[in-house]
Amino acid sequence: MSRRSDPVDDRVSLRERLLDVPWDVPRPVWYGRLGLLAVIAVWATSVVLSRMTEPPTLLHLTVILFHEAGHVIFMPFGEALRVAGGTLGQLLMPLVCAVALHRRGDNFGAAICLAWMGMSVMDASVYAYDAADPLLPLIGGGTGSDSFHDFIFLFERYGQLGHARGWAMAMKALGAIAACVALAWAAVLLFLQSDQLEDR
Repeated sequence: MSRRSDPVDDRVSLRERLLDVPWDVPRPVWYGRLGLLAVIAVWATSVVLSRMTEPPTLLHLTVILFHEAGHVIFMPFGEALRVAGGTLGQLLMPLVCAVALHRRGDNFGAAICLAWMGMSVMDASVYAYDAADPLLPLIGGGTGSDSFHDFIFLFERYGQLGHARGWAMAMKALGAIAACVALAWAAVLLFLQSDQLEDR
């Protein structure tokens, strides 16, 4: 049962919808969520503090499938979107998961997915930074200096290659902010539940 007794309708404010929590969470589940939040927070901090020249390997493994799928999904929409589709795919999947979980009443899960999306933005920022001086290995082999590089293509197409590192730093900052906001949301949700836990 959730905190509200009435069904969600148009009269319910966005704030109420975002802070809606179930009151019947067993204590072990709540502690499990607290542990998950701590792990994600430490992980996100390590990504924020990582160098722009070193891709976060573990994080990259959680998004690479969606990155490659994004190229295929956006292929019918022209060359630029096909190339950008990789990054869009790795950002849209966590967002889709967050929206789906929120609609099912799982705001904590939605917050964790949004933190994942913020971290995915930071993952993409490393490859955007690499476009200025391509050294990182690509999935197809080689580096951007001798193989196709999504961000070199996109920055050149829109006359921004000279500003690649500035864009990359902005992406990392935006991703870090998104992850922090999402984790703060998750923490507030757990706090709201903390005095209503069930011992089962």
